Amino acid sequence: MAETLRVFVSASRDAEELRGIIGKVAARLPVRVSMEIRRTPREKATYEEIFERVANCDRVYVILGRDISAPMGTEWEIARELERPIVALRGNGPLSPAAHIFLAWTRARWLTFRTPEELAQWVMWDLIDLLLHPKNRYGLTPDEVHKLLLFRKQLAVQEVVQGEAGGTEGGGVLLDDIRREPLEGQLLQSPEEETGESSTGD
Repeated sequence: MAETLRVFVSASRDAEELRGIIGKVAARLPVRVSMEIRRTPREKATYEEIFERVANCDRVYVILGRDISAPMGTEWEIARELERPIVALRGNGPLSPAAHIFLAWTRARWLTFRTPEELAQWVMWDLIDLLLHPKNRYGLTPDEVHKLLLFRKQLAVQEVVQGEAGGTEGGGVLLDDIRREPLEGQLLQSPEEETGESSTGD
């Protein structure tokens, strides 16, 4: 039985408008699956309410702007406690002293983005790998898997044509790295990678 893809989005107050990118990216995918995007309630959320929303998510996206804001610390702590896979994303602009402390506290590998489009690219690559789960958790048909693999190959070609679209400045990593080594949790592999075939060309 196909599972629902559940993601949780944590964002600083100055990156609030970037939350919607997750849903927009999902809408661009060539396949349709049941997907749920969660966040902490806007007003006076309790620890238990945050815990409940993070508990069974497949991915936690953390988007940091210039400054850290509540309840990001609590959301991060709960995600780590529950061993939920985290993708940590930060703008490449100057950070407040509190944000610097937060980065050091997380001891995570943060991906930087210069524009909303670059943020969308990081999320796109990650969602594709989530959907291409070796056990087909989300119920893709063989035709849908083929469409998604073809879409991913087209994205890889676009990256070569456009240059450093993902951005490697300011602590970013290559897109190839995030496809093969998620920041937290279990290594996700596509059917191609299990057989040793390349997903980006010959």
